[in-house]
Amino acid sequence: MTALRHLSKSGLAFGVVAVAAALLTGCSDTDRSAERFCGEIARQIPFLEGPFVEPGDIDDLVDRYEKLDRITPLTIEDEWRTITELMKMASDVDPSDPRSRQDVADAAYKAERSARDVAIWVETTCGVAMPDVVGVEGSVPVTIPPATPAP
Repeated sequence: MTALRHLSKSGLAFGVVAVAAALLTGCSDTDRSAERFCGEIARQIPFLEGPFVEPGDIDDLVDRYEKLDRITPLTIEDEWRTITELMKMASDVDPSDPRSRQDVADAAYKAERSARDVAIWVETTCGVAMPDVVGVEGSVPVTIPPATPAP
């Protein structure tokens, strides 16, 4: 106890801050920076789009999304996780089961906004175009012809 009396308040505060910083650094080894993610996504883009021909191709795709999920910046973490979950669900679909196919279709509709947000973020932040995940998030606007009055 006498040793603590000899420490100045600033010395004690410095010690507490140093210990806290060391603990926080040790707990968060994962670099979720945009720079790291952009570098990795640029390398992975060719493998995130088809064609998926072999049975293991879909499993490889899911694995790539899961690995990217571990370094996804917090800005798009929730959206990326939604897409990753959709990929996992799609990889497990039973093509002969209408309910299974419908569940994936429903999940794809729910993931549309997330896929679009990720595509925009990746394109503006990383400078690369994401392949379509849901099929509707591409940058080409949908145009509807003007309605014509009925005769």
